[in-house]
Amino acid sequence: MGVRIMLGSDEPDSTKWDCNNLNSMFGNWTALVMLYILPLIFPEVRFLTATAIILSIAEVIMHLILFNVKQKSVYNPGLITGLLLGVIVVWYLFNGFDPSLYVWSDYLIGFIYFGIVFWFCYRSPWYWRLGRVKGYPLSKRSAYGLEMDKY
Repeated sequence: MGVRIMLGSDEPDSTKWDCNNLNSMFGNWTALVMLYILPLIFPEVRFLTATAIILSIAEVIMHLILFNVKQKSVYNPGLITGLLLGVIVVWYLFNGFDPSLYVWSDYLIGFIYFGIVFWFCYRSPWYWRLGRVKGYPLSKRSAYGLEMDKY
């Protein structure tokens, strides 16, 4: 799904993708640490927590709307995650979020930080180099998820 959505490719043969388990793990784990773990460790750094809020809202929009529209389907592998995260985001925004703790620059820096982290994790030369390293092929499950029987 990531290849279809992020790269705009319908190539069904995963051996032709510039993607493998090495760069997938690099991107996903680095993003996890930089976008979710760092705000937990440093909650007083407001732009980090603003970034986590922005990302959580973006995840809900991506998993509940964008992926389905792009795939022309009613289901995607992250749909349940999006629903659960959506409930958590709505609860947090109404019960835990205190907008008086933030100033406009926290959100601006949060957006910029998110963009830099996204680029580093999924678009940087390092990411693409790792995708070409031999010996880390995608399994059918990691390449195709629940649709693996189609390929």
